Amino acid sequence: MNRAFIESLQRKCDYVESRIDSIFTFPSAANAIVSKLLINSNFWQSFDDEDDIPLRLPEPEAMNHRRPHGRHPPSTLRDYLRLLEVGAPSEEQSDMCLSELLVNDSENEFNASLSRAGKEPPIFKPLLLSQGCSAAMSMRKKSFGYHLTHKLLFYLILGKQRFSNIEEDYVANAKGRLCQEILRESRLIAELNFPEMFRDLFMEQVFLCSYAGFVEFRNQSWISEVVGWQNANGCFKYYYQDGVEQYDGDSAIRAVCSTHMSGVGAALLGLFAKLQF
Repeated sequence: MNRAFIESLQRKCDYVESRIDSIFTFPSAANAIVSKLLINSNFWQSFDDEDDIPLRLPEPEAMNHRRPHGRHPPSTLRDYLRLLEVGAPSEEQSDMCLSELLVNDSENEFNASLSRAGKEPPIFKPLLLSQGCSAAMSMRKKSFGYHLTHKLLFYLILGKQRFSNIEEDYVANAKGRLCQEILRESRLIAELNFPEMFRDLFMEQVFLCSYAGFVEFRNQSWISEVVGWQNANGCFKYYYQDGVEQYDGDSAIRAVCSTHMSGVGAALLGLFAKLQF
């Protein structure tokens, strides 16, 4: 593998890690999510060979009967812009619901540790979500854009945990249905020639569904396009508002790198590098 590519990937990761260290310095539900999940490399590693078996999504026609009433996939830029704010979870709901998953999972981890000590089979408790999170993560609620990818993130994390009332087939089906919806959006973004305002979202879509194992997202032409979005510093950055550079702060480093976009870009490029072996 190209040494320059690996070094560039390392620089992105170092930058994002430095930003995380400076941002998440106080206790909160969101910070617990970051520390236990998002920056925990062990959590994201595959646990067995089955996790690396490529999956294929059903044909669109086979999914049409599953779409909630009134849910129409966007087909034009105007449609997509109108629908981007539709659905759940919101960013705040996503943090809250992932926090609830952490609390439930921590109880199961404690019970499992007691079972190991007593050499008894672990007893898993049921997942208990608040009414708000149950509604936000419902597969019957239509979602688009970041609402859709955040819902997928919830189910990806749920799939790595064990609860007595959650079947593996249910989680697998949810991931497939969500990535089928996401694929429609990703293809639309590609058909629109990857507008800059959608690039961060596109990388998030491709990373999460590629990580979920779906081959439709492991598209070499897409990854080649993403590689070309890096700037001279090897970072990803927003440039889409009337040519004015957009960044989430006033420091010199942040002026050339978007923390979220560079983090998602590094995750995507790292995953594709892993898939080459």
